[in-house]
Parts: sequence; C-alpha cells; structure tokens
Amino acid sequence: MPSEMKTSAALCGLLIGLAAPAFAQAMEENDAPTPNQAGKDPYDIIVTAERRESTVREVPFSIAAYSGEILRNNQINSPAALTQQMPGITVNTADKSLSIVAIRGNISTFRTATLDTPVAYFMDDVYYVFNNDLNANFYDTQRVEVLRGPQGTLFGRNVVGGAIAVITNNPEFKNDYYAQLSGGNAGYVRTEGMVNGTLVEDKIAARFAFTTEHSDGLTDTPNQSGSYGKTDGYSMRGKLLFEPIDTLKIVLSGDYSYTKGNGGALQLGIGGNQLIPSTFGNFTNGEWLNNDYARSPYRQRLRGGYLRADLDVAGGVLTSITGYRMNDSRAVNDDVPVGTVVPVFDRRQVVKNRSFTQEVRFASAPGRFSYVVGAYYLSADVSTSNIFYYSPLPGSALSPTVPRNPNVTNINRVQDGNVRSLAVFGEASFELTDSLTLIAGGRYTSDRKKIDYHAYSTTNSGAIPGFGFPGEVIESGGKTWNAFTPRFTVKFSPSDAVNLYATYAKGFKSGGFVDNAYLDPTLPLEPEKAENYEIGAKTRLLDNKLDFNISLFRQKTKNLQNFSGAGGIAHTYNGTLKMKGWEIESVLRPVDGLRLSANYTHLIGQYTSLRDPLVNLDYSGNPAKFAPRDSFMVSAVYDVQLSDGGKISPQVDFNYSSRISTDDANTLRLYPNLHNDTRGRTVNARLNYETANGRVTIGIWGKNLTNNYQIVNADDITAFLAVPGNGTTYWKIFTNTPRTYGLTISFRP
Repeated sequence: MPSEMKTSAALCGLLIGLAAPAFAQAMEENDAPTPNQAGKDPYDIIVTAERRESTVREVPFSIAAYSGEILRNNQINSPAALTQQMPGITVNTADKSLSIVAIRGNISTFRTATLDTPVAYFMDDVYYVFNNDLNANFYDTQRVEVLRGPQGTLFGRNVVGGAIAVITNNPEFKNDYYAQLSGGNAGYVRTEGMVNGTLVEDKIAARFAFTTEHSDGLTDTPNQSGSYGKTDGYSMRGKLLFEPIDTLKIVLSGDYSYTKGNGGALQLGIGGNQLIPSTFGNFTNGEWLNNDYARSPYRQRLRGGYLRADLDVAGGVLTSITGYRMNDSRAVNDDVPVGTVVPVFDRRQVVKNRSFTQEVRFASAPGRFSYVVGAYYLSADVSTSNIFYYSPLPGSALSPTVPRNPNVTNINRVQDGNVRSLAVFGEASFELTDSLTLIAGGRYTSDRKKIDYHAYSTTNSGAIPGFGFPGEVIESGGKTWNAFTPRFTVKFSPSDAVNLYATYAKGFKSGGFVDNAYLDPTLPLEPEKAENYEIGAKTRLLDNKLDFNISLFRQKTKNLQNFSGAGGIAHTYNGTLKMKGWEIESVLRPVDGLRLSANYTHLIGQYTSLRDPLVNLDYSGNPAKFAPRDSFMVSAVYDVQLSDGGKISPQVDFNYSSRISTDDANTLRLYPNLHNDTRGRTVNARLNYETANGRVTIGIWGKNLTNNYQIVNADDITAFLAVPGNGTTYWKIFTNTPRTYGLTISFRP
C-alpha cells in the first residue's frame, strides 16, 4: 500500500477510535425542520440521494447538501459559486462556451459532440446533457446535493466523477410569496421572487418563480470601451401540483432562461522573461485587465420541462419522470488580437441540443429489507458548430505554415450527433442486525452514439499544412458501448450518532468520437471506466455540539477521455488517471447561536498513462489537472438575539486552495509568476439583520474582500504569437473576479 494511503488509513483509524468522524454541512442548522422532517434533528438537511428521504449523516457515501435558504443568504446563486463552500471541487463557467467541472480530479474540458461529462448535472432528477448548461442560476431552490464518486445504481445517468443534483421547490397548498433584491458594485442588480397559491383546495396548487441578474462587469478594458464580464439574464419557472387522490402526486413543470453578456475574466499572461513584442501594440500587463482587444460575446437560451408522478403502491413509491430539455447558445471567444483588430485565434461556437429522458423507478417501503429498482431512457440530438479563425502573428511558430488569406484562415467544423441510452438499475439494502447493513446494487447501460461530421474552410481552397487539415472532411460513424457497473457497501451504525461505512463502486462514461486535428472524426474514443474504493465515518458528538466527517478514497479511471490544445489544435485521446485522498468536514456549536465550520480536502492525482498522439509527447507521471493538493474552508457565524426580538448574524469565511496544473504537460509550474497565482485565498463576509416577525431580512455582504487575484485556467498559446524556446511563453488565462460587495433585502409574508 502506498505511504499516502497508509497515512490516510491510520488517520481514519485514529479518528474512528476517538469516536468516529461525521459528515455535516457547515450551515445546515440555519434551516428550521420542515413537516417531512418529523423526528429528525433540527440540524439535519433531508436529502434523497438514496431515492428515499434520509439525513446526510445516514447516507453511506460522500455527499454535501445545501439548503435553499443557505444558498440565498450566502449569495450562492450558481453552480460556480458552490466552490465558496466546497473545497476540492472546480466549477468554472468563465468561458461561456464551455463549463469546466471537476470532482476528485475527474474533469472534462472538451466541446466535442456526443461526449458525456464525468460530473453529471441534474435538475429535479432531469439530466442536463451539455456542460454549458451549468450557466443556469439557482432560484427558488429547496436544496443542492453534491455527490462525490461514481454514481449509477440510483441515478438514471451513469457518471464516473460525481453528480450535482438541484432540487427546486414544488407547489404547496397554501398562499405564500417571497421577494429578494440585491444591489452591488459594478452595477450589480439581482432579483428573485416566488408566488405560490392554491387553485383547488387540497387538489391543485401552482407556483411561479423568477430571477433576473445584471452586472456591468469588473474587468478593465484599456483598449476598448466598457468593462469585461458584463451580463444580463432572466429565468422563470412555473409548476402545477395535482393530487387527485391521497396516494398520487403529479407535478408539471416548465422553465425558461435567457442570458447574454461578453464573457468572464479573460486576459493574456506572460511567463518567463517578460518580453512584450512590438506586434502586441498597446499592451498593458496587470491584474484583472483585459489587456488586448479580446471579446467574448455570448447568448444562451435554456428551456424545457418535465412531468413527474409519484404513486404510493405496495408499501412503496412508484415514480415516473418524463423530461425534455433544449439548449441554444452562441459564444465567441477572441484570443489576443493585440496590435490589430484581427484576433490571433477566434473561436465561435453554436450549440443546439434537444434531449428527451424517461425514468421509471420503484422504491420499496423502509424495512429490514428494502430496495430501489428502475429503468432509464435518453435520446439526445447534439449539434455543435465551430468556426476557428487563425491569424498567427508574423514571426510566430505557426505563421509560415498558416496562410493569412490575406488576414485570417478559418476552419469550420459541424458535428451533428445522436445519443441513445438504455439502462436498468437497482440497489437493495439488508439489515443483518440493528446496526449492520449490507447494500448491493448495479446498473447495466447500453449507449449508442452516431455522428455526422463536416469540416471545411471558406478562406482556403486547399489543405492547411500547419494544422494537418486536408481541405475538407465529410464523415459519418456510430458505435454502441455496453457496461455493467456494481456498487457494494457495508454500513455499521452502532448508534444514531455514528455511521461507519465502506464502499466499492464502478462508474462508466460511454465513448464518443475523436476530434483529432480534423483528420478522422469518426475514430471511436474508448469509454471511461472508473473503480472507486471509499471508507468513511459520519458522527454527531458532544451532545449535538460537534458534527465531524471523514472519507478516504482511491479511484482509478481507465481510458480517461482527455482533451488537449497542444500544437494549437483541439483534439481528444485516452489515458489513465489515479486519484486518492481524503475529505474532512465538520461543524462545531459550542454555545447557542455560534457555529464554527472547517472543511478540508486533500487530493493526490497522477496520470499514470497519458500520451498525446498528435504531438507525440508522453505526459505520464504528471499531476491531474484542476485538482488542488490541499484546499480548505473555515467559517464562523453568530446569531445574536436583540432586545426587540430581532436577530443579527455576522459571518466570515476564508477559503484556501493550493496551486494547480491547468495542462497535461504541467508547464505552468515553470513560470512562478503565473503558477503562484493559481493559489486561492478568499475572504467573504456577511452581516444579516432579521426583524422580530421574520418578515424582513437585510444583509450586507462582500466577496473576495482582500482582492486575491487567482488564475483558474491557463492555455499556452505561444505558438500563435512567437517562436517557442526564447524563454518567454504567452498564456490565455481565465481568472476569478475582484472584490464585490452589496446589499440584499428579502421580504416574506
């Protein structure tokens, strides 16, 4: 056993011996118990990760849960903002054409049609097919559950890295509403509201929710007007609840969102010798500075709906979920035009996706023997159109091989794919004793994928040798992949306050088609297969004053579907990743009203086999991308009761993450001025006041108060700007945003 795992096992054994650690969310206790939490501790959030209601502490695998109230109070309005509360995960939506999501080092950074993401995103149990669906905001949210590791025995879509499950509020048989208004620097304005009402007593109820968001942007643009990061968007959702009889509940939901803007924080960074060629024109180097003429306008429409029915039958619940999703988005990402208005690399993307999902499952009644069985069907049409404009600077490595014609060379790539997935899944639990439970499950998946591919150029009549492009490519292909993925768990609960578990699980992400320098787009990319071992403990100690959790895991992912931009050309290929580490999460309540939280994640990831066939380089042994070795969050909040019955709650959080690798070659580490800036050190603070009747809440908040500048992604684009090897490299970098602050007012009846 490797020394790191020996250390981890020893640490786990020590903690278990001291009373066994526990998993707990830092701020769950803010929520008052809801009616379906009868008999549960008020500090618990009820989750459905096991397809029946349970507390986080009862779930025998690593899971985090955040209530809707916590999300609103802490200004966590999007999946990307979850990184404020969860160390060790990456959700980066700065590039609106591509969301980067990583849990335990499992990440996707590609745009190729038909390829799945290793971290799945579900909204009300409906799977979102494309990774830039994560641009959607949270609003009228009941809770968010983040599941780490392979999931497949209980979820419709199989995943290798984890899942983000968002559950929104359903209609209730009462009249209710709330409204929230936030304002901040850079013209930030956000609204959120909800109206709920009964249409037919005890039979039909309706709920409507919405949110809007505007920002003028926080990144300076010295070479053009306005600021970078401007955004405008709105979202709305309507739901109908129909309960014709006591044992049947039907929910019909529809939603629509539209967002536009000009991208996130994008700029050019210089590594090594700080050489600024004359071809760069009016170039300024600085933090949070769009230091050229780059622009990234985008527009996105997300819409769809679902029909869900839950029927109490045979002592359990039979559930049917029919969903339909549509994604239409356009994005432009200009890279470093520098001394000219013609971009060096201009990537334009148009996405049009349509997906239909059907899931049917039955969850038996709780008991000594209980089970969940189900079937799942997915049909998705995935269309991605890209236009790549190349205009390498004179004197760069690519300029002799890419004709300018007279200013740019373009390659158009159109991919029309179809995905059809069929699956059956199930999991059974058997209580051998009152404290010992055995759990076993499995999932059989059959994924068929087809693709029609067309690549051509409208600026070049023939081949483009610099990119190995033959002039035009028209191909079609298809393939089916099948897999069985089991999960086995042993759960030992000597008391209600202690849950110890050991889990073995496999995950599967079906193959796709290689985007290999425009040469052979129908060459199948092998499916990912993950194998994960995890042990952990969840406890509540010291008379409910301490919640403490630890989980240790080791996962190997074979046929890792890796994306690279090496050589200036986007392409994909397979490799192998080994990831191990541990996660500790805790909350301490020493006195009434005071909550102290500390969460820590340690990740050790390495590519054990990774050879890029395009540039013939072997990256084996390099660290996993976007996996900080150490990251933690500490938080303190104190509720002070005032003499008038009101309440004031000051809160402060500190988030830290160590440096990361952002490319397979791990070359960013050679340039400390850039690599050091991938380290995160963020301070957030809030001060909330709630009136005695609970109807009005006023909050003052600030994010990144110390103005910590952080690089969250970096791509080496030296070949487009200069000849490599002269001691200077040039990087397209995405960053976090500078200090933001504002005021939020909430109203309830």
